[in-house]
Amino acid sequence: MTDLEGLRRHFREALVADPVGAYRDWFRAQEELREAGDGARAGALADDLWALVPELPFPAPEERARFLHNAAVFFGSPGPAADLARARALFGEVLAHFAEDTDSGWRARALHNFGTALSNLGSSAEELAESVALFEAALVWRTAEREIARGVTLHNLGLALRRRAELDPGLAPAHLEASAAALSEAVSIRERNGLAEGRALSQRHLAITLERLAAAGAESR
Repeated sequence: MTDLEGLRRHFREALVADPVGAYRDWFRAQEELREAGDGARAGALADDLWALVPELPFPAPEERARFLHNAAVFFGSPGPAADLARARALFGEVLAHFAEDTDSGWRARALHNFGTALSNLGSSAEELAESVALFEAALVWRTAEREIARGVTLHNLGLALRRRAELDPGLAPAHLEASAAALSEAVSIRERNGLAEGRALSQRHLAITLERLAAAGAESR
């Protein structure tokens, strides 16, 4: 990979010229840097993207909102350039744009991914409570009629509730029971749709939740 300043210059110019097309290459570069353990370069490129966001040109507000969503998912994912504050700001813009969306599913997608970012990067009981609320809002659209997407959200909700139990120990049994319920439904959906890998993943996490729930019950006796 080229020197850092050359790389930064390349992506700054490319993103301004063609944000959507350049982002795909930018993201691939970030993946390579993450795999190489090069946090310094990853962070520098992320800083540049963040600084450029306000001025990037898009032909329509919808394209800008989708771009911001992808950037928010990046900043909200674990990695050397993870930044929950940036992810929060971007998801806020995306949700404002899709506030009235009831058909395309973009609002539900943004709610789901914002919840995932908080579940992954949040460090307080309040942030995990917010994550749970976002997943629950996404499930209003991700109904049984869209059950594959519903299964994904239920799985992530189960993980968020388990983390919430860690950060809110006074209500841990209730959070763990809710986690088990969400993961159980995810298992059923994934089994019904022949999603063997997803079903196994949900089953594994359900077992972890049930183990912790049993331990919490033993401690309370």
